[in-house]
Amino acid sequence: MTTTDKDQQLADIISQRPKLLIRLLSIVKKDFDARLTEHLQQNGYADFKIGDMVLMANISTEGTINNELAKKARITKQAMSKVVKNLEAIGYIITRKHETDNRATVIFLSEKGKQLMIDMFSAVKGIQEYYTGIIGEKDADLLRDILFKLASELHPTMVDPSR
Repeated sequence: MTTTDKDQQLADIISQRPKLLIRLLSIVKKDFDARLTEHLQQNGYADFKIGDMVLMANISTEGTINNELAKKARITKQAMSKVVKNLEAIGYIITRKHETDNRATVIFLSEKGKQLMIDMFSAVKGIQEYYTGIIGEKDADLLRDILFKLASELHPTMVDPSR
């Protein structure tokens, strides 16, 4: 392959960048995170980090063990333990020893954590409405359906908590 062939291939790749799925998803995700972070900070949650959503988004009302949270969030047990310690220290969660397994800890939302989730859901709805205002209801529904189909195929337990 000559240099001019490589240059042409590179030029072709660069011309496709604006519509690469990974790039588009990344742009929207960063925007979403920034909007959500701004909303949370304006509403008194300055101590909450958006990266800690890996725990909050996966905890059930009946409590969830650390290993299950790590699996759902697709991070290591050690990394999840660190998130648990941080969120417990600032009061968003509480932990209790598992009733039958002494090695396991069950994680629950505290009252402060429950309020955070309620406020966060409201913010998420507002951000979704903003995006829907840009692309329209029909395209927003289509986008949601397409992403749900893709996520269901890739990680069924993440979109269907009963699995």
